[in-house]
Order: sequence, then C-alpha cells, then structure tokens
Amino acid sequence: MKTSTQTTISFANAFADLYLDKEAGEFALDFRRQEVTIYMTNTQYQALVLLLQQSLEDEQFVEYLNWQKDPLQCEENELIEVCGPDHIVCLSCAYNFERVKLTFEIGMAIDLSFADFLGLSNLIKEAQADLEWRRELLRLNTSNPELDDEDGTPDTGTA
Repeated sequence: MKTSTQTTISFANAFADLYLDKEAGEFALDFRRQEVTIYMTNTQYQALVLLLQQSLEDEQFVEYLNWQKDPLQCEENELIEVCGPDHIVCLSCAYNFERVKLTFEIGMAIDLSFADFLGLSNLIKEAQADLEWRRELLRLNTSNPELDDEDGTPDTGTA
C-alpha cells in the first residue's frame, strides 16, 4: 500500500514499512514484527535494492526461500552469503534455521524469517516499480555527485 504526502512517500505491507523523506533524502525501513527501524542514506538504500535483486537470482537460495526444498533437510553448514557494493549491506542465510540476516555498515543487523525477507523484497519491488518513487530516486541521484551511474550505485571509477 502506498501513501504519498508533500514531504514523504511510503510503502507498507504486513512485514515492513518503507519511507522516503523527500526533503532530507533519507530512507527508513521499519520492520513490523521485530519493531526495528533502520535509517539509510540513498547509497545504503540502493545497495540494499541491489543486494535483494542479486540474492533473488540465486536459484538455490530461492528454492529454500519458497520451500521448494525443505530447509530443515539441508546440511547445518550450508550458508549463502551475498555482499553489496563496498560491503554497505551483506546478506547471510542459514537454510536450516529458516533465517536471513541483513548486516548494514551502519552497525545494524536484522535477523529475518523467510516470510519477512520475502515481504521485504516484495515491498522494495513495489516501491521500485512506482513512478513517483523512481522520480525521487533520480532526483536524489542527480543531486549527489558520488552517484553517477544510471542504476544509482556508487561510481567506482572503473570502466
């Protein structure tokens, strides 16, 4: 569900709320079941988006996430790890515990159930598909000289 005011845009589902403060250019991700709120810069938000997209391209991870394979039947030491650009945000998943851990460079980590993680990814997909949200991201990216790639990821200076 989307809500938009003069100063904020927000998306919400049963698992999380995602806010963008248009004036300050700051993001907040409120995890409902854990009662934890993470505040992010544009760069950190873009890294989270990239990380979620990359993780959902991993077929083995998605099979466990969607219970196509039973996570309780996997080896205890089986682990997936994905790190975003410059390790701004990292993901690790222990399948047999049905948990996904997101670690942010801001000294914050959040432990999510598979359902929470899928809820978060759906929320971010909804936001990324919204025209007003994308327009605000574009505005933030053009006002930040450190971000000059079209997808909003930090410029590493390599071709």
